[in-house]
Amino acid sequence: MNPMGLQRLGALVVLMTCLIAMIVARPGSAIAGSASATIYSFGTGGVGDGAQPKGTLTDVNGILFGRTTATFKSSKKVKLGGVIFSLDPSDNNYTVVHNFPASKHDGFNPRHDAMTLFNDVLYGSTLQGGKGGGTIFSINGDGSGYAKLEDLTSKTGDQQHSCFVVINNVLYAMTAAGGSHKGGVIYSVNPDGSHFTVLHDFKSSEGDEPHGRLTFDGTHLYGMTKASAALSLTSPLSPSRHKLKTFGVIFSIDPAGSNYDVLHYFLGGANNGATTDHGYLVLDANNVLYGMTTFGGSANEGVIFSIHTDGSAFTLLHSFVGGANDGANPYGSLLINGTDLYGTTAGGGTSNKGTVFHISTDGTGYSILHSFGGNPDGEKPIDNVIMLNDTLYGMTVFGGAYNEGTIFSIPLQ
Repeated sequence: MNPMGLQRLGALVVLMTCLIAMIVARPGSAIAGSASATIYSFGTGGVGDGAQPKGTLTDVNGILFGRTTATFKSSKKVKLGGVIFSLDPSDNNYTVVHNFPASKHDGFNPRHDAMTLFNDVLYGSTLQGGKGGGTIFSINGDGSGYAKLEDLTSKTGDQQHSCFVVINNVLYAMTAAGGSHKGGVIYSVNPDGSHFTVLHDFKSSEGDEPHGRLTFDGTHLYGMTKASAALSLTSPLSPSRHKLKTFGVIFSIDPAGSNYDVLHYFLGGANNGATTDHGYLVLDANNVLYGMTTFGGSANEGVIFSIHTDGSAFTLLHSFVGGANDGANPYGSLLINGTDLYGTTAGGGTSNKGTVFHISTDGTGYSILHSFGGNPDGEKPIDNVIMLNDTLYGMTVFGGAYNEGTIFSIPLQ
């Protein structure tokens, strides 16, 4: 080959190399996110630091607050308890502001979802502690003034997995157990812990064991349950009844506790979802709800779906199949930003340690933004991401420098 040909070949190689680098680095491609997204590894703070977070961060005036389920007891051992912490994303300054349990009757093991910010105060719950069924607590938006507000009990609902929605200065939430039928309740409570009121007792025939948060559209509350009893159906071809297995429901109810209605039964299989763990529904400007299930879909690895608030037009937007180019088994909820949806999966991705993904509300544009790698990267994100300054922030249960979880960030620009 003559010198001119060699020069052209060299230029072509350089061009192709640049194009490949651009594709690999472009957020949204199926192979993006190979570098670690970790900005804090739990355990870095030593004894008393948090470990194994199973929740979502909350933005308080640019400072991120979160909780963990466990606490470092020594350099090599963690103990169930947990902490509340803050992190300044401008310099990644991390501070523990409360250790669970702070006293004999304090709660411990806070799980799932983000704490609820209302009037510069954060409200949250614990799965255990108090009188045995968990607690409701508050803490000021500057990290001071922690207070236990209420003990959750089996009689009126206990084992709360997620946090609150605020309607007319009142907190609304669900528990996964307790109540008249032992299947959980919907309740309301004032921000000072007074006037705890059970609004609805779940029973298996209409869906029970809700692990998520409620969603309010200005008129009705919407939610999902993890379990439900089998449907008893008759066929036009046979007078005998047969049972159809179900895996939870989508429901609506009025804030007063009236007009409970099942909008959709999760039936599993290729064309339906199965088992929502602690996820909740997000609402767009057109009164369409979006959510995820951990199982169901074409590979039984979970789905993303949409449904209208009247229960019509249930649509699968994506069936997770796992592997290097897809996630698997989402446990949390979606973040909606206009027509963009963001979420996490506990499995799938290049190392099968979980992903962060994007999809449009019409079901197009699915892509993996990050595949987790373990150490120093995180592993197994099981809750939601939040957005701050065009960056997604979230947490993983494991991975990081001490394999006890991480806080991660993924820039979208």
